[in-house]
Amino acid sequence: MIVEKGTFQVLKKKGTLATDSLGSCIALAVLDPQAQIGGLWVFVLPARKILLKNNANGVSSLFFADEGLEPFLKALREQGADFNRAKFVIAGGARFLEAPTIFDLGGINIAMIRKLFKSTGINNYEEHVGGPFPRVVHLDLEQGIIEVKTPGKEAESW
Repeated sequence: MIVEKGTFQVLKKKGTLATDSLGSCIALAVLDPQAQIGGLWVFVLPARKILLKNNANGVSSLFFADEGLEPFLKALREQGADFNRAKFVIAGGARFLEAPTIFDLGGINIAMIRKLFKSTGINNYEEHVGGPFPRVVHLDLEQGIIEVKTPGKEAESW
């Protein structure tokens, strides 16, 4: 199942989740292999305040890192995920080389998720972020793996 930008999915016991190609967006994959619970969330922007007021109305809170993380983690906990043994992987946050640094939305997204992790006490995570690389994330509950694919590189799994 493809997880669209600005949404998340949580699975229990079986199934697979994947992202489309990630540019500056960030995907957070969480997998508790013992409980066989996994989830994937893709956020687009670090915070709602980045949008002009008239463009912010009606946009789902899951589009924003600062509003979407807690509902995603809550959904995983409600299914029985234990974050002490879970794998956390973030991927994405690409920077377009032609863009001026001030427009490095990928870098801003990376900084925001790191800040949010620090404030929630999550420090056991893998990062595959930055650079000019689009990435794709796959989570396979039955195999108990999270895989990040970067063009021109061998896929990495946990």
